Amino acid sequence: MASQAPMPNSDGRVRVGIYGLTGCAGDQLAILNDEALLLSLAQLTHIVDFGMASSEAGVDDAPLDLAIVEGAVCSKRDLRVLRAIRARATRLMALGSCALFGGLPAMDAQTPLAMRRLAVYGNAPSASLDESLPAAPLSDYVMVDYAIPGCPIETRELADALARILAGGEPLRHDAPVCADCRLAENVCLAQRGDVCCGPLTRGGCGARCVGFGQACRGCRGPVDDPAFDRVALSLMSQGLGKEQAIAAMQRFSAPAWTGERLAGAFEEDPRHLGVGRKPKPPRWTTESIS
Repeated sequence: MASQAPMPNSDGRVRVGIYGLTGCAGDQLAILNDEALLLSLAQLTHIVDFGMASSEAGVDDAPLDLAIVEGAVCSKRDLRVLRAIRARATRLMALGSCALFGGLPAMDAQTPLAMRRLAVYGNAPSASLDESLPAAPLSDYVMVDYAIPGCPIETRELADALARILAGGEPLRHDAPVCADCRLAENVCLAQRGDVCCGPLTRGGCGARCVGFGQACRGCRGPVDDPAFDRVALSLMSQGLGKEQAIAAMQRFSAPAWTGERLAGAFEEDPRHLGVGRKPKPPRWTTESIS
């Protein structure tokens, strides 16, 4: 768990860096599109690096009070960048599902990387392929202090978390499933019409946005604290669905968090299942060297 101590504030304003590893950069774009959040960040912090917002990003290598990192670790370059950021930062926030769970790049995480390379590229030699690593969350390699789930994130959730961190507190966490958001929004239950909906297993806080537009939840915010497998299975079976179908759909965004139908042991160590405060360890699905 992250410390309760207030954030350092050595020069009057917290020094913040926003970075992206491998991913679609949708979470950084969400920040840029939220003018109120962006202006508040600029007023309350010193934004040292923000590559998507500046052509001069990365010129300052001074220590950071808070590093916000989006994307998954998919290459040795990503790993070198992440470790350099972690070495500079007092606190590190994983931003979005790729940073928390590996996201879409890790959706085939159970298949060895060498087999995936062979299927796509054959035996053709490539220096760039030598740099690739199995997609993994940040917490596999460095200590993560805060986590904001979502694909993309909810910027109001990020704004609330930053306000609490800057005040010396901890971000609130949503541990109710998306089904709770659906109830509040008075949405029609899509499982009742036979859709494979991951709402019972997925961490809420998104306002059930997708379900509100008639699209079943795909689990982009990762598993809730207690997925309550048996109860979920009974609920889905009553709608003519199988638990396996929902978990298979969830593995689209959070594959490394699962072993079959169960949470992987490394994620069970973290009661929030977000990688927060978890001791980094080598990836569980590869023996390839990392340098």
